[in-house]
Amino acid sequence: MNTHSHGAQFFYFFLFLIVAGYGWQANASVTMTGTRIIYNGAAKSTDVQLKNKDNFPYVITTWFDNGNMSDGPEKSAAVPFVATPPVFRIQPNDGQIIRLVFTNSKSLPQDRESLFWFNFMQVPPANISQAQNAGDKPNSILIMLRNRVKLFYRPQGLSANPQKMLENLRVARVTQGQKVGISITNDQPYYVTIAGLTLTGTAGAWHRETDMIAPFSSESFFFSGARASGMKSVRITLVNDQGARISEDYPL
Repeated sequence: MNTHSHGAQFFYFFLFLIVAGYGWQANASVTMTGTRIIYNGAAKSTDVQLKNKDNFPYVITTWFDNGNMSDGPEKSAAVPFVATPPVFRIQPNDGQIIRLVFTNSKSLPQDRESLFWFNFMQVPPANISQAQNAGDKPNSILIMLRNRVKLFYRPQGLSANPQKMLENLRVARVTQGQKVGISITNDQPYYVTIAGLTLTGTAGAWHRETDMIAPFSSESFFFSGARASGMKSVRITLVNDQGARISEDYPL
């Protein structure tokens, strides 16, 4: 066994864990068009486009997970999707189309969306130092960078309009002991991705980040320092199908 090669692989994998697990900032050279994937249940497949913005190639590995970020490619078989090609080389300043196919290997609800995650990891070439410009620093750190994107499986014929998610939310004020907040009820068959909440009251404004509300469910969000008597309205900002942020104010 080549000890040096094995050590290098472990080093790169350790750096990958730092980036993926702890959110260390690094710029992805291989990017995906769009911020999410909507898989139409009536379609035979959907395409994802990647672009390599660097002047040297990468090897790309793809896989799926059910929501556990630590799952690697070996767990991908548990998710009813396949990507073609699963592993490939993407040339400098070039693109690559990946075809995603629902395999029907697992029965999914037909009255609401299901959520999965699509992963693609960029692996730099071993001789990257030779590919870099002469002006670059000679001791550059090589990083295997993982990108993780939401994949929504949307069955055919769902009720309600996904473009009107803000209109179909129910919002109410809630208290829990000394804590003050709001309850958001999502009566729609779609996941609601909330980018942020801003509570406005007589004493000022309070902000907080959230995540998602599953179809046909409710979540409560509390604001530190807010008072129930002074609550006036809340602004909810969502991320729509196109990845754009849209907002609406709700009186309280």
